[in-house]
Parts: sequence; C-alpha cells; structure tokens
Amino acid sequence: MGKCIQGYQIVDKIKDGSVGTVWRAVNTKGQLFALKILSEKNAQRPRKVRQFKHEALLTRKLDHRNIIKVFEYHDVNPPFFTMEFFDSENLKYAMWHQPERVHKYEFPILRQIAEALAYIHAQGIIHKDIKPENVLISDKTEVKLIDFSLGQTKMDRFLQFARRTEGTPLYMAPEQVQGLKCDERSDIYSFGVMMYELLAKRPPFLGTTETALLEKHVKEPAPPIRNFVKTLSPDLEAFLAKLLSKKREDRCADMTTVICELSRWEKRDTVIRLRQVEPARPREKSGR
Repeated sequence: MGKCIQGYQIVDKIKDGSVGTVWRAVNTKGQLFALKILSEKNAQRPRKVRQFKHEALLTRKLDHRNIIKVFEYHDVNPPFFTMEFFDSENLKYAMWHQPERVHKYEFPILRQIAEALAYIHAQGIIHKDIKPENVLISDKTEVKLIDFSLGQTKMDRFLQFARRTEGTPLYMAPEQVQGLKCDERSDIYSFGVMMYELLAKRPPFLGTTETALLEKHVKEPAPPIRNFVKTLSPDLEAFLAKLLSKKREDRCADMTTVICELSRWEKRDTVIRLRQVEPARPREKSGR
C-alpha cells in the first residue's frame, strides 16, 4: 500500500496523463475509488489549476450511467478529485490490444457514447474532446465518458470573445480548428470521426504534421469509408458523411437524432458483421 492522502490510501497507479496521474485508492471504510491528482509541475501553473478545478466541478454536476462519476474536489497542494473506480481500458487501447471488447459491439458502444453526449448537451454542456482515449470500456462492454477538462457550459461559450483553438487534432471539428465558438454539433463531428475510426480501423484524416492534419479537417472531405470497409451499407456511409460535414448546419441537429439512427443500425449489426466476415457461400445442390 502507498501513502495516505486526505483519508485515501493509495493502492496503485492506473495511468499517467498530460495533466496528472490517476490512482486506485481506498477510503477508511475500505471503499474503492479513483483519484486524479494534478502533477506537481501543473500545480505551479495557475491556469492549469483553474482548468483542473473546472473539470472536477463541472463533472461533479453530472449523473449518467455512461459518464464517470466525480465525487469530491480537494483544494490542497497538489489538488485532486475523487471518482468512481471503473475497471476498464480506454477505447483506443481496446481497439488495438483487446479487440474482443470491441469486435461486433461497435454500435452498442457508439450508442452509449451518444447517450452520454445527449445528456450533457441537454444540460447545456459540450465536451470538446471526444476521442477514443476519453472513453472507458469494461470487459462487459459498458462505456463511460471521461475528461471534461475542455468542457464548456453555455455561459463559458457566451463569455468567449477571443478565438480559442484547443482539442485533439485527430478529432477536432472545422470550427474548433479555426478557434470559433463551438456548440453541440462540434461534438457531433468529433463523434463522427471516432465512429469512422471504430468501423474502418483508421481515422478519416492523417497528416505528416499537425498543421497538415488540421487543414484536412477544414478543407478536405473524409475519404469514403467503403474504401476501407467494402461491405458497409451505402445508407450507413451517407449517415457517417453527414456527421462529418464541414458546415455544422449540414450535420445532424442533435445527438437524439444520432441515437435514433444508431439504434436502427444496432438492430442490424449482426447481419452487417456477418456480411463483413463471412463471404457468401454457394448453395448446396438439392438431392431431390
């Protein structure tokens, strides 16, 4: 067992991140938690501390089965907050190293993420960093959205006067790349990029430099996904292209619409997947 912090006994490390480290810990009652502790380096930067506190307090307001639950923010040095412990891996890791968690379950996974987004959008919040690394998936294919460090409320967006370019280049919406104010449709675009990657096993845009990659989000249409998944339905391809429209007004209006479409494909998932992995067999000649 490791050191004790504010009544929590550190058990072991879950992961290191750019902001800080997440640890597994137990409280005095023996209950299991995850602790996200700001790194000592970032704890010396007032802007990083404010952003960290904003993430904790914003997420603490949320209560949805597909969003990681935050309990308490501790304003100490370094600051940390407590979360539910969720035995899982992030979706990016699972896609490449534990495909059994993902194979055949793409649509249930996507629907759960979409439901989390529909919930936060109904609260007037946008995530702004939708990507597989910010989705946790259990071995039972339960999904939880994490990391609201870039999340914005309606008031945050109202008070944004200057251009603000922030996010993960592989998944940023065109307006996000340009530093414009984002809205729910910006999350929808990022969701579309993630959906494309999940189905095609590669993101729609790649670039030798970050600048080249960001420029593709703004100027280039995504390659047709059937270039990589030959048996995918044209209707599903059209739906995905709509999510990835450069103009936000051409995307789905809200995540409720996306959920309805995903639910339709989830019911047909078995048929689609069989078509992808099992080529049609010639009929056996009847003996009669």
